[in-house]
Amino acid sequence: MRQRSRIHPTRRALTAVLSALVLVVACVVTAAAVSAPATAAPALLSQGKTATASSTENAGTPASAAVDGNTGTRWSSAFGDPQWLQVDLGATATLSQVTLNWEAAYATSFKIQVSADASTWTDVYSTTTGTGGTQTLTVTGSGRYVRVYGTARATAYGYSLWEFQVYGTTGTSSGCAGPDAALNRPATASSTENAGTPASAAVDGDPGTRWSSAAADPQWLQVDLGSATSICRVVLTWEAAYATAFKIQVSADASAWTDVYSTTTGTGGTQTLDVTGSGRYVRVYGTARATGYGYSLWEFAVHTSGGGTTDPPSGTPISAYKQVTASSWEGGNAPAAALDGRTTTRWSSQYSDDQWLRVDLGGAGHISGVSLNWESAYATGYRIEVSANGTSWTPIYTTTSGRGGVENLNVTGDGRYVRFVGTARATGYGYSLWEFQVFGTVDTAATTAPLLSPPTKAPATTGQFALSAPADKAMITDTRRPAFSWAAVSGAVRYEVWLNVSRTDYDFTASGNLIDLYTKVAEPTGTSYTPTWDIPDRWTYKWYVVAVSGSGARTTSNIRTFSLYLPDIEQVADGVPIVNGVRDLDRNGTVEPYENWRLPVETRVSDLLGRMTPEEKAYQMFYNAQTYPLSGWHFGPALPNDLHAVLLGASGTRLGIPPVSAGDTIAGYQTTYPLQSTLAAGKDYALDYKLGDMQRREELEVGARGVLGPLAEVGTKVLYPRIQEGNGENADVAAAQVRALVAGLQGGPELNPASVLATVKHWPGEGAGGEAGITYDAVTIKYHMIPFRAAIEAGAVNIMPGYAGSSYLDPGGSGAGDSKPILDYLRTDLGYTGLITTDWLPSSVWVKAANAGSDVMGGADPGATGFTMATFLGGVPIARINDAVTRILRLKFTLGVFERPYGDPVNGPYRFHQPSYVALANQAARESITLLKNNGVLPLKLKAGDNVVVAGPRATDGSACCIWTSFFHQEYGSQTLLDAVKARGATAGVNVYQDTGPSPRLAIVAVGEPTYTHATAWVKEQPQVPADQLAVIQNFRNQGIPVVVVLTLPRPIVISEWNGLADAIVVTYRGGEEVGPATASLLFGDYTPRGRLPWQLPRSLDQILKPGGGDVLADAVEDWNLPYDLGATAAQRSEIRARIDAGQTVPTTYGNPLYPYGAGLQGWS
Repeated sequence: MRQRSRIHPTRRALTAVLSALVLVVACVVTAAAVSAPATAAPALLSQGKTATASSTENAGTPASAAVDGNTGTRWSSAFGDPQWLQVDLGATATLSQVTLNWEAAYATSFKIQVSADASTWTDVYSTTTGTGGTQTLTVTGSGRYVRVYGTARATAYGYSLWEFQVYGTTGTSSGCAGPDAALNRPATASSTENAGTPASAAVDGDPGTRWSSAAADPQWLQVDLGSATSICRVVLTWEAAYATAFKIQVSADASAWTDVYSTTTGTGGTQTLDVTGSGRYVRVYGTARATGYGYSLWEFAVHTSGGGTTDPPSGTPISAYKQVTASSWEGGNAPAAALDGRTTTRWSSQYSDDQWLRVDLGGAGHISGVSLNWESAYATGYRIEVSANGTSWTPIYTTTSGRGGVENLNVTGDGRYVRFVGTARATGYGYSLWEFQVFGTVDTAATTAPLLSPPTKAPATTGQFALSAPADKAMITDTRRPAFSWAAVSGAVRYEVWLNVSRTDYDFTASGNLIDLYTKVAEPTGTSYTPTWDIPDRWTYKWYVVAVSGSGARTTSNIRTFSLYLPDIEQVADGVPIVNGVRDLDRNGTVEPYENWRLPVETRVSDLLGRMTPEEKAYQMFYNAQTYPLSGWHFGPALPNDLHAVLLGASGTRLGIPPVSAGDTIAGYQTTYPLQSTLAAGKDYALDYKLGDMQRREELEVGARGVLGPLAEVGTKVLYPRIQEGNGENADVAAAQVRALVAGLQGGPELNPASVLATVKHWPGEGAGGEAGITYDAVTIKYHMIPFRAAIEAGAVNIMPGYAGSSYLDPGGSGAGDSKPILDYLRTDLGYTGLITTDWLPSSVWVKAANAGSDVMGGADPGATGFTMATFLGGVPIARINDAVTRILRLKFTLGVFERPYGDPVNGPYRFHQPSYVALANQAARESITLLKNNGVLPLKLKAGDNVVVAGPRATDGSACCIWTSFFHQEYGSQTLLDAVKARGATAGVNVYQDTGPSPRLAIVAVGEPTYTHATAWVKEQPQVPADQLAVIQNFRNQGIPVVVVLTLPRPIVISEWNGLADAIVVTYRGGEEVGPATASLLFGDYTPRGRLPWQLPRSLDQILKPGGGDVLADAVEDWNLPYDLGATAAQRSEIRARIDAGQTVPTTYGNPLYPYGAGLQGWS
């Protein structure tokens, strides 16, 4: 079996993600000054290509020596008949001539043969009277593989060839007649002789300008084509200083290079080289010069290939990241790799014909074009088919002469499903596609609710006429389009049907339950309405009807509820049979009530609880399902296959109860967005919803169904280390953010089968004291409850108590997770009925926590030293266990995990980190970045050739953007600030240096606190930039160089000592994986700043602590409970408390900070 490189889907570079616009380059480049002829002249096709042989005499006479262009090297075989030498041309070619340059050991009898697959061979020449020397043979035939097959030797030695040269053409005008794709593209080089011979001169289309290198070997010139493309020809127009030995190489990322041509006998002049390869970057790599000078090129032209049509289809692929299946796949080359927009990943099938790849467009599609980007294992025969139902197929394209490379098909058809069917392979391997792209449009009307109004509360007066169907509290399990009907109202000319559909555009700043917001979805004139769109699975649909008379008078019906659940039953090789459309979880051949998804959730909960042993119940309250399959919970994130194994393990237990996997990915699962405190600087709640929704989609791909976030904390204590994870010190902002994030994670106003479980924390709000203890009183607790109430209004059903207790709620001193009074306050005063999951407590506290009212022991390992389940069962009454497990099971049935416990570990990872997701992370960083001051240096006023220095410890810190397990950003190649400024500067011709550089116009100094989690990186009681970082700022200032300080600010700090030294201060907080590029864009003026500080910044340390004080209440100068009180007077603090007590909004203008809450320039001045 051929060995192929496997690219792990979570190890793709960001440059690969950016190549999702594959093939577009052919549409945007300008036509070259010199075009290829309509019919290409015969060219030397074999030189530098892959050659193999039946044998070699020794290591010094390899097969490759016969195609290296060097008549001083040779291939020679073993001393026996028959023997052969073959060359892979890389693509099917039409042959016209073969030249054999024999060494003395020649063949008297031999054949020239061609093949499409290196398996079945056809003779194109045969002789029994070979003469040796140089034989030039005229041949006719086509194939990808060409070989000389010797059957009789002229000597006692083997067969030996100095050169084996194959001539012909590799296509027609549609293949390599396109324009010069390198023209005016960004070009770089290993060196330049001087400023007058830059790299760009070789791709400017001007034959009077040139690139020349330094006078040394090796040297290179590379061009960025802008997106991955198939290369068919390179034209080198040399100045007198040419290369005798060089390679043409391609790359997807400008890092790993693949040779597509190699020679040691370069001739200079104009060299037209037919090549086969694919990549975004193309370079000429010179290893030996013909002169004492460097390498010099007037022009470096790159031509691209296509298979079906000259130009790729227009528009965005409608197939990108869609659900996909295939007849088979080889190793890690999953079907979804062909839809991920990356030409560094691929689908490949098993090694047989009649293989297929099927895409579900998600709705009825009209197809206007298809593009296939082949790896070398392509199809000569294949069909493109469409289907409305995935069963009956109609061909829209058929060929038996596929050519590989990039085939752009001008085809049309209609269907929800599109399928490639391979019928004949060009090689002995399977079918392998870098990309399979379908173009056209998709009709989403069948799956999209009509939104005929904003989200609206029901009228105050209802019940004026009756609804008929569906029945109140009906559970609909047989259709997604139930018929609605109601009683007629005299005088009504029309009716309005209002339904609480899930929305993305709620007003997240408004109080009230999201589930109680309705949308007008229809305006019929009669007394019934049947949707023409599919209603998705949810448990609490509410609806009413308004009758409208001719005069406009409105009469409102009563309000009814119904649930709708019609799941696609997951079929995985887990040994669970499907009986009557139901997963037979206990494998007894009958459908038990708890297995039957057609029954109400409470019926299923009651049945399952009655079947469970006390031990099975208790295990549901614990984590570590990877070791104990009976456990109800798994701590993530895990690699997709590892998580899948955990879920499979649970399916083998007696009752088959699935676990829920949840982890500390509080700022994104695979695409890392800014922390909540950073988002609080942007206050874009619609964007917050999108970020939560993005995380939901990524988790669902692989079966992760929970996250231990968001935080509902208000950060009013400066020295609380985890203030970085909270929402700033404005409780109303915190409430809006929490509503948006919870709704986004749930995918609507309640938990449902398409949700990820949000775990809101840390109850009762550690932002007012920290993990050591919360300092509420009867007034201040009201302020800190605002975001927790908002979370409940958004439908949150899991809340995590923190480590800290509250003496106000429980004078006994217990931490929140094992304090009955603190948990009772949540249930009684806030009316919370959902699950309570502790933080990571020691095993000695688990019994107490359960008895206090905690339902799940967060992170708890049933195998912990000194712990036994028998002890737990002996210490916790069965009634309390039943109460907890009832909530757990209700939650799991609500999530739909009994019907769909798994994700897709094979294909799901290829749908991570989509370009649209990266764009959301970038937008969030841009909107949050705060310009605190600007003395006119921003935006940067630089011209081409100017120099800039980037310095400071955070300039190259790839971790300061993020915390916790949000480490995924590095796996996708996210840029540090230095990298991002260099990249942005290059587009403007600005030279960017690290730490020091010649005559810099400006210094960008990146300072701030490195990443941390529970404990600060700096001494907690010294929240200020350390001396070594301050010295970097001072050093540039002393040289008279303008300084822009880029401040990583995870928590409020004192900046007074250097505030006056900086010409501009840009605050980036913990800005997520895109904070580097977002900051660079701001500096260069690509957008205007709009972020505002989410906290006050202290004027001095004595606004926080007494001199020499520690982080204890007795040494605090600020009030840990109150917002906006840095430097506040006693009278101001009394006013703040009075407003909180009265339920009024607290103005942000109290105190005397250096920068107030909300500071930030909204523009450049």
